[in-house]
Amino acid sequence: MTFRPTASEERWLALARRLHRSSGSPVLAEHAGAWRTANFWSLFALFILGLVAVVMIEIIGSHLWRGAATIIAGVVSLAAAEWLIIGRRHFGFGIEESLEVAGITMLAYELWSRLHASETIGFGFLGTALAIAGSRLLSPVFMTLSALAFVMALDAPPLGAGLVCYAIALLGLIASNRNYRRPSYALMFEYLVIVMPVAGYLWSASRSGLLTATDYRHATLSQWLVPTCSLAFAGIALASGLRRRTHVPIIAGMLCVACSAFELRKLTGLSLEVRLIAWGCILLLISTSLERYLWAPRRGFTSRPVREDMRSSDVLEMAGSALLTPATQQPEAMPSMEGGGGQFGGGGAGGQY
Repeated sequence: MTFRPTASEERWLALARRLHRSSGSPVLAEHAGAWRTANFWSLFALFILGLVAVVMIEIIGSHLWRGAATIIAGVVSLAAAEWLIIGRRHFGFGIEESLEVAGITMLAYELWSRLHASETIGFGFLGTALAIAGSRLLSPVFMTLSALAFVMALDAPPLGAGLVCYAIALLGLIASNRNYRRPSYALMFEYLVIVMPVAGYLWSASRSGLLTATDYRHATLSQWLVPTCSLAFAGIALASGLRRRTHVPIIAGMLCVACSAFELRKLTGLSLEVRLIAWGCILLLISTSLERYLWAPRRGFTSRPVREDMRSSDVLEMAGSALLTPATQQPEAMPSMEGGGGQFGGGGAGGQY
């Protein structure tokens, strides 16, 4: 009995999703261990279908077992999810994920309500439930939601909660530098790298700052920390992404730059049209300069397509020539003359030819 796919089987399932192939095809099923997965849209539809099933179980339980409907619905949802995972070998299929996370969340909610705990403790229960479901299902989405719920459970000031989000993103950036056998482990850290910095900005920026721009010409040090932290993380993420040749830190860096630009939108006091023209000119100059600078390859980066690189084209021509040239058979060697075998005159000068 296997409770989840092995690392090798999970990689084959990830390959099936990337190639938009069915995991039940003969080639993939042989390596995926009969585990079944679904593409994004099928997973989304089946996830909604699982939530509808949970609601129906809750409604039926409220009529049959008053006062214990949530507990029974949670247990039934968990049992159905584990049967689909272990018995039917579903992984990333959608319906088992919704049943699993809904069952654990309902049990956590029932425990929180019976303890009559505070709202912050309730977020702690929610984060724990999402963490359990995420680790069981190897889901990066649930693990990221768990991190957000734990930040809400801290009940910290907006700036403090934002700094915690940036700290989690930095830890995810450091952890994502390793090579993991399971693709889900790498995705968990990559989701944290992208989501947590944006959440940190949204937490640290005041509600009035999101609606009306902050006057940073007369701002305090704590107010300046909002765009500064976002820009600092953007610089770290961009440097890490360029060094590793990975897209996720670069995407996170660009999102943080966009958050900082939105926060500093009223810094100059100029009109919207003037600011758009000025920033457009600046970005055009930067992009043109980078394109010219990277026209020649520099440490593996270049702005030229590979087909225009003479060295790469030479290698491709050599490889093509080697593949297209038919293999020629070596001519058979002529038999060597053996001396002393002749019967007339010696030196092989016999009468037999």
